[in-house]
Amino acid sequence: MRKQVSLSLGFLLTVLVLGMIIALTEMGPNSIAVTEVSLARSEAPHALFASDSISLYLSVIMNNYPWISPFGAESNPLLLPGTRIYTRTVDLGVGWVRLNNRISWRLLQPQRGGPILWENLASFESELRALKAAGIRPIVIVDDYPLWATLGRKGADGQPSYCDALKDDAFADYAQFLRALVARYKSPEFDVHDWELGNEPDVDPRLVPSTSPFGCWGDIEDPYYGGRRYGEMLKVVAPAIRAEDPTARIWIGGLLLNSPGINEGPGKGTPGLFFKGILESGAAPHFDIVAYHAYPTYINRYHDYDLNAHWWTSWGGNTLGKAAYLREIMNQYGVDKPLFLNETGLMCPEYYSWCTPPDEQFFQIQASHVVRSFVRGISGGIRGFVWYTINGPGWRYTGLLNSDGSPKPVYIAYQVMIQQLQNTRYLGTTAYTQGTEGYTFRRGSEIVDVVWAVENQVLTVDIPQDKFLRALTRDGAPITPILAGTNYQISVGFEPVYIVRRP
Repeated sequence: MRKQVSLSLGFLLTVLVLGMIIALTEMGPNSIAVTEVSLARSEAPHALFASDSISLYLSVIMNNYPWISPFGAESNPLLLPGTRIYTRTVDLGVGWVRLNNRISWRLLQPQRGGPILWENLASFESELRALKAAGIRPIVIVDDYPLWATLGRKGADGQPSYCDALKDDAFADYAQFLRALVARYKSPEFDVHDWELGNEPDVDPRLVPSTSPFGCWGDIEDPYYGGRRYGEMLKVVAPAIRAEDPTARIWIGGLLLNSPGINEGPGKGTPGLFFKGILESGAAPHFDIVAYHAYPTYINRYHDYDLNAHWWTSWGGNTLGKAAYLREIMNQYGVDKPLFLNETGLMCPEYYSWCTPPDEQFFQIQASHVVRSFVRGISGGIRGFVWYTINGPGWRYTGLLNSDGSPKPVYIAYQVMIQQLQNTRYLGTTAYTQGTEGYTFRRGSEIVDVVWAVENQVLTVDIPQDKFLRALTRDGAPITPILAGTNYQISVGFEPVYIVRRP
């Protein structure tokens, strides 16, 4: 029996090594770094997408199967089976759904040390079952604190804040509450393993209403804007979470990250140093994922709103620039954590005349933005993306759906992108005609190039006739190429296109 087991293990190891060599050979030099990241996941039990090592090796060998989608969305309404919004979410094809305003510590445990009112979560539990049935992973946010647990600061409305930072002596209570949640929802029935502690905690409570669904660990007067207190909290609650579920992933509350460490003026402070404060506290071992947010604003013209991003332009824009800033801070402390853009959308604020309501141009640019920014983010090693929100019209028109549940152009563009990039791995940038920007993905025996014109113009790209397989518009319509000698020619504009070819 022992000999049989040894032979089986030896055979498996041989297959694994050979498969890895084949996979690396097939993938080419540009994709070796991607493979290294995949293998490293097996060394960190709390890392994003952590799984057993055999599954990870096989995912490299078997052409990245099962594919772990980096794409997600957030819903304000509950995603309950039989509802239109649930159906739209499933049809979209996302792998993640971010859930806020579901878990309120204040309402679930109104008395310190009292029982948790699980009956208040019946609908939420139906939502979790429905998401599991659809194969969608939930990211559950825990916030909205009881006043006895907070510092007692007031919100912008002058009332005691429910999102205020916790007192030191309340950390243990919070840890106990979280452990109870994890114990209940780690079961196969619900399968929750991703816990986000707060939402945009890098906001001072004085800047938002007392009932704000985001904030409020920020402290304008503190040199690290309150980040050290948040880090001290993590040092208490993370061990409790992991003791209950060793596979749990602990997310820093998605950072608003308004500016890169700049003092934003009187009454605003330096919120960009909040994350540095977390690391300064020594909390790096007590979280797994660094989440951040980005909301570019439409200014009534064709424009790359991801790259042209006020304070973030010189860093590389909203998606890559904020990631670069966070990585720079992590490097200062010898830390390396996965980055996840877990709340984003191109918005059109109602205080602009061209946003009351937006015209068709905005919705078309928004649809191109989701592809341009997310694909660009993949190239920069961002592990995932959550569009806010799926329900519409959404905050400042960011919703993927209209109020009647019909898809906006951005929903269709997002859906097509998910379909085209499913089961792919990123290889590198693509060089076509000057003035275009492109990225290459591998899917089995096919190459998928995502290409667009940098500016709002139409350019022509050439593909060798013997390499061309098919091409699609941003919205999934087939493109008929024009034959020019031994090449096919395709027109590429501001809207991304997909070119599928042989290697």
